[in-house]
Amino acid sequence: MKISTLSLLTVITFLSFTFSQAQEADPKIARLIEKVDAAQKKMADADALIFSADSLIEAGGRMVRQAEADLKSLAQERRDIERDLFNAQKPLERQLRSKDKEEVKQAKTKLKEVENENKTAMRDWDSRYKLLLKEYDSGNKLVSKGKANLKKAKDRKKDFDKVLKSAEKDLADAKKAN
Repeated sequence: MKISTLSLLTVITFLSFTFSQAQEADPKIARLIEKVDAAQKKMADADALIFSADSLIEAGGRMVRQAEADLKSLAQERRDIERDLFNAQKPLERQLRSKDKEEVKQAKTKLKEVENENKTAMRDWDSRYKLLLKEYDSGNKLVSKGKANLKKAKDRKKDFDKVLKSAEKDLADAKKAN
């Protein structure tokens, strides 16, 4: 009877030791699973940051392209305004050389009107030009900001990828050990 009690005691001790190790391993595996989940969440956050940065770059690029196209058409408008001024002044300058005083007086008046119209047109052109330059600069700033954010996000993703791989490896090793 002593031998059977001793063997029963040995079996119970062995089972309790095995059971306690299993209980100790479960919290360790649970922590490793939490670590993997946290790393996966951080990877998803980094992907969202990359998407956001790409969106900024794309929006800024669109703004820049639109502003460049508008600036080209605005440059053509300026050439047209200057050409129209030249064409309007040319006959009036001929009239200024006339011997008829009344004709010279009318030419001076008309020349002032043409110059005032030109000043008004150029003020309007300048205001539109300044707005387009602001839009162009805003687009370039968005592109720069997006590129900076993209670099940061890619660096973060690379770091989180290393952490995720390490956590997955530790989890796999822990599961193997059990």
